[in-house]
Amino acid sequence: MATLLAPEDFSSDEDAMALNKAFEGWGTDEKAIIWILGHRNADQRKQIRLAYQEIYLEDLNKKLKSELSGD
Repeated sequence: MATLLAPEDFSSDEDAMALNKAFEGWGTDEKAIIWILGHRNADQRKQIRLAYQEIYLEDLNKKLKSELSGD
């Protein structure tokens, strides 16, 4: 099993904006979501969640659940 090496020079704001873009339009860009969150460690994902809340005034976990639930 490979160990994930998360980039040290990431921007939580840029990742939050990229996730929001993946949510826009008809359908959700699941590949973009997986690529972003799958290449970040737990601390970086927390920073992204906080940045998303600050920028969009919306909980990222709830948004992900809504977008990925298939409803």
